[in-house]
Amino acid sequence: MVGRTDSLIRVLKPRDFPIALVVTIALTLLLTTFMAERVNSYLLNNSRQEALQDTTNHAEAIRHALQHELIKFEVIAQAIRSVIERQPNLSQSEYQDLVAPLVETSPSVINVGLSSGYVVDRVFPFEGNESVLGVDYRTLPTQIEGIDHVLNSGETTLLGPVDLIQGGTAFVQRSPYFIEGDGSGSSPSSGVISVIIDRETLLSRIVEGHGIGDHDVAIRKLDPNSNPSGILYGNDDVFKQSPVLNSLPIGSKAWQIGLVPSDGWPKDVSASALVWALSAVTCGVIGFLLLALWTIYKSKRTVENQLRSAINSIEDGFALYDQDDRLVFANDKYANYYNLTHDAIFPGNTFENILRAGLKAGQYSEAIGREEEWLKERLAAHRNPTEPVEQKLADGRWLKVAETRSPEGNTVGFRVDVTELKQAQQRAEAANQAKNNFLNIISHELRTPLTSVIGYARFLENLSVLRSYKALEQAMTTSCDIETRKRALAELHSEVASMSNRITTSSDHLLNLINDILDRAQLEAEKIKLHPEPLDLKDLVKTVTTGLEIKAAEKGLTLQTDVAAVPMVADPKRLRQALINVVGNAIKFTESGGIHISSEHDESHVRIMVRDTGCGISAEDFEQIFDQFVQVDATVTRRNSGTGLGLAITREIIALHGGKIDVESNLGRGSTFTISIPINANELEIAA
Repeated sequence: MVGRTDSLIRVLKPRDFPIALVVTIALTLLLTTFMAERVNSYLLNNSRQEALQDTTNHAEAIRHALQHELIKFEVIAQAIRSVIERQPNLSQSEYQDLVAPLVETSPSVINVGLSSGYVVDRVFPFEGNESVLGVDYRTLPTQIEGIDHVLNSGETTLLGPVDLIQGGTAFVQRSPYFIEGDGSGSSPSSGVISVIIDRETLLSRIVEGHGIGDHDVAIRKLDPNSNPSGILYGNDDVFKQSPVLNSLPIGSKAWQIGLVPSDGWPKDVSASALVWALSAVTCGVIGFLLLALWTIYKSKRTVENQLRSAINSIEDGFALYDQDDRLVFANDKYANYYNLTHDAIFPGNTFENILRAGLKAGQYSEAIGREEEWLKERLAAHRNPTEPVEQKLADGRWLKVAETRSPEGNTVGFRVDVTELKQAQQRAEAANQAKNNFLNIISHELRTPLTSVIGYARFLENLSVLRSYKALEQAMTTSCDIETRKRALAELHSEVASMSNRITTSSDHLLNLINDILDRAQLEAEKIKLHPEPLDLKDLVKTVTTGLEIKAAEKGLTLQTDVAAVPMVADPKRLRQALINVVGNAIKFTESGGIHISSEHDESHVRIMVRDTGCGISAEDFEQIFDQFVQVDATVTRRNSGTGLGLAITREIIALHGGKIDVESNLGRGSTFTISIPINANELEIAA
């Protein structure tokens, strides 16, 4: 090696050494500075991005958990309301038995009170809350306004923190209930269900349960104008440190969650001395080699090729344009990003020509339909670069475009692929929208059967307004013959039976909705256990079809089965629930034709196929239909009713059995759902 170096040095002429020294020093400094800046930029961007992503994930997790808890409180109130409206005279003891299992999984609930009008007459738990019984809200100036609002508007509200009668402060969720003809006064509601929630237990449990010890958290209230109106948890200073924010709507108001790293956001870092030393040594070696090659071959092309190779090794796209906006150099990554205009990316071509080639090839999706306007905007941003911008390409990729002008008037541009980050952001936004859609649908689905039950119940309480009752009354008060009276009585019986049947149907629908929500909550809390027992698959499927035949017949559909008598071990209740969800969905989304249930099995597994002739599902939606809060078409779901939780619960149940559920479908040609589970699931269960 020494001999080769001496030979290279001897090739150099004396007059070449000053030039060689200057070139070597310049290259070394340039490449060292470039490498150090790249290291600094990478460390800082990476650190900030990781901190932001980590903090965002924690904020979303806290918001989701808090939203989940608030939904549980609403479900508790709705469950109590459905019983109280049917049995308004429950004793304190019966009320205790009703509420105890509902709040078992909600440790933040302090008590649940029930008032008739303004007076509290039942409370759970009774011990420690004796002083609450008999309290008249009209004597409590701090609470009467909230009680009046619930009684008169019939709306559920969440307030807090408020002062409690028995001492302390807490959140209070108040929900109305309605008992027709109870003589409670002029208020539309008969009374109020008050769920008292311990603020510290609720918020501390959620915040501390997500392992955020390296973050500072604060939660505050926002008024209807989105202005802060009080701290609920943590220190208000968190909101002065550029926190990651996430909001949770609470009626017309909202709770805002703020998170910042405990040590603050990452600040600019400097490359270590070791990096500088290694960079300097490396660049010195490269500079010396380049100098030797330049001296030996006397060719600028060699240096250009070496520099091209170095820039091509960069993971991001790089391009350099001169003062006349002509391309000087672009690395392979840059050309690969713009593959539709690869032939136009060559030295000497102008930036505008390259853009026009891309527009002609349809490479810029955001420019379609407004090409000339987009071209003017892009050229203006290129010639006067400011902040980095995002650019979507026709192949679906997203690039972050960062450009800057050098003092000499050249334009340096970087292209960074941020597709994965953008897709993650879009998935998060889609998930949030799906949750909002779910809440809208579930609120509609809960109100619809309740309205039906209340309406028909009021008719039954006042039979005198029915046409058939008036006909019977007329037949009984006139000299009608016995046959006329019998017919009038039969008509009254038929009309009353029809109303009772509609009440029963609506009540069953409401119960199924509540069961779906509770099952989803239990599955998330990992509280569902399997209870496997021997069963016959054919008999189990028969119980499913027997319950759904009428529903299919009402739509003019056929419901056929071709299921073998397979002895197996599984949880019959949960497996039946899963099959009812799948078959019920098939009936719901099929307008003509029918549903066919078949099976096949081997020594270890049985497969149940449910095939329909319905509207079908697009391939890109196969996985989404099994996700909670996600509905492929909310308008179709709303038209056919349902919460959209059925298939999500079904997949969980099948997974608990050690199996899986798949779907094959084509739009407009029907779908086939295949459930595959072990024949013997005796040892499969989830721990409480």
